[in-house]
Amino acid sequence: MNQHNKITGISFIGLLQIGCLGVLLGSLAPLLAPWFWPVDLLASFRVQYLLLSLVFAVVFVLKKQRVYASMALVAVLVNAVWVLPLYSHAINGSAHAAGPAPANRLKLFYANVYSGNHQHDPLIQQVQNENADVVLLQEVNARWLTALDVIKASYPHRIEIPREDNFGIAVFSRLPFESQQIHDWTLLDIPSIEFEIEQGGQMLRLITTHPPPPVNRIYYDAAQQQFQAIAERLNNKQQASILIGDLNTTMWSKHYPILTTDTGLVNASQGFMPTWPTNLLPLLIPIDHCLVSRHFEVLDIRTGAGFGSDHWPLVVDLGF
Repeated sequence: MNQHNKITGISFIGLLQIGCLGVLLGSLAPLLAPWFWPVDLLASFRVQYLLLSLVFAVVFVLKKQRVYASMALVAVLVNAVWVLPLYSHAINGSAHAAGPAPANRLKLFYANVYSGNHQHDPLIQQVQNENADVVLLQEVNARWLTALDVIKASYPHRIEIPREDNFGIAVFSRLPFESQQIHDWTLLDIPSIEFEIEQGGQMLRLITTHPPPPVNRIYYDAAQQQFQAIAERLNNKQQASILIGDLNTTMWSKHYPILTTDTGLVNASQGFMPTWPTNLLPLLIPIDHCLVSRHFEVLDIRTGAGFGSDHWPLVVDLGF
């Protein structure tokens, strides 16, 4: 029995050592993304790496295994550098700055409905309960738009581009569109919607977009091309602007800074706010985002309830 326990104990520690090495490699590999694009996908799991490396650090310190404890601590530091600023931004970021109550508000409801999802009613119920000024939906097809007929009386201003692939897109607004444009920023025929609305005497520009998922090099490069085109559209820092959608990337990806560096946009999320995949909770990552310009104060942002999609919705309440 003692021999069996000893063997079992060694086997378990061995698995932990392999896991620790894997987490360290996964944490460092995304640094090679400029030369080898697939490793950029590993950056999506920074929070998971951080939590696992903390566990490994504690275990190996207690076991007095200095080499593996050191490896785990390196992984903790590497991932903390990426993850902790999310919480610093939530507390101190300009988009969340405390101050007088804003004169105007804008509430957004966004969801990737998943084109194969037939659970229309739970989503419609959420839209009605949230009573947002603008509803932005992605992966909508003709069936979804038919099901959404029940909300159209409340949202008389609409832009609808149904598709039977995963790139249909629609906007429902209580406020009239002052302008609207449909963009195809890649060679893949993927529509994005840009529109302007006026609220409180101020013109607000919104873009909702759904870049292709990074499942191959063509899609990965197309997403970067799309991000660059969006950044060029939003480089006028004088206009109040919002970018929202399933960006198919996390804020730790090589592509993501394209959207923030030159535009001045900041992520409205307050800390780690994962949205996908809802059917694999340990792997949840934030790929649905709302980015806002300095003109806005984020009064509230949260994920909505599940409704059969593999994404959770975003509910965003902005002041300006």
